[in-house]
Amino acid sequence: MKEIIIKPLLEIPLVEPYDDIGKIISKNIDENTIEVEDGDIFVIAQKVVSKSENRFINIDSVQPTKKAISLSKKINKDARIIQIILNESCEIISYKNNVLVTRHNLGFVNVNAGIDFSNISNNKDRVLLLPLEPNESAKKINQFLTNKYKKKISIIITDSQTRPFRKGVASFAIGTHNFSNLKDYKGSKDIYNNNMHLTESALSDLIASASAILMGEGNEMIPVVIVKGF
Repeated sequence: MKEIIIKPLLEIPLVEPYDDIGKIISKNIDENTIEVEDGDIFVIAQKVVSKSENRFINIDSVQPTKKAISLSKKINKDARIIQIILNESCEIISYKNNVLVTRHNLGFVNVNAGIDFSNISNNKDRVLLLPLEPNESAKKINQFLTNKYKKKISIIITDSQTRPFRKGVASFAIGTHNFSNLKDYKGSKDIYNNNMHLTESALSDLIASASAILMGEGNEMIPVVIVKGF
């Protein structure tokens, strides 16, 4: 591996509930005569996947529990939002400094259970949740693109994540298909010919983070990139 190319798919339209992400991607590829090759990795923002799966929830439809009301007073947040966060979480890690850190039902730790308020219309009335089964979402998209282009490709679905004791967010993988997420260095040699015992590289997270440089966090409107040469 001498170089990696990260190619954005430009002019992807705004995704609406029940849109087919695979068809949207393939239409963009065909219109821009992009060559799909064996080994290509399609990196897709969680937000468009969640929108296509209609993972919206109306805030007014939520009835907060006593626990949500109690927490809302401690961190100065709408009790209905707290209840949505609780519904999406299996554990409350921390609620210090007006920040609610949880372990999501999918297993990872994040602020507000990954609930999204940005880049959705009517965000005063509704929020966007993560996909129910992001690995299955990735599999579905992969199957469509594989069948269409007859190439061995991979899918990584990404989201942004805060990090302990560091400012800013970085992207990580929440779902993959046909991709080895870890590279195990145990048993290999370092540059001084010493045996390595512990190191595993989180490949899917590294690719997610690199792709986020192009995909952005605001109004870039680049929810899909193709990583070539990995």
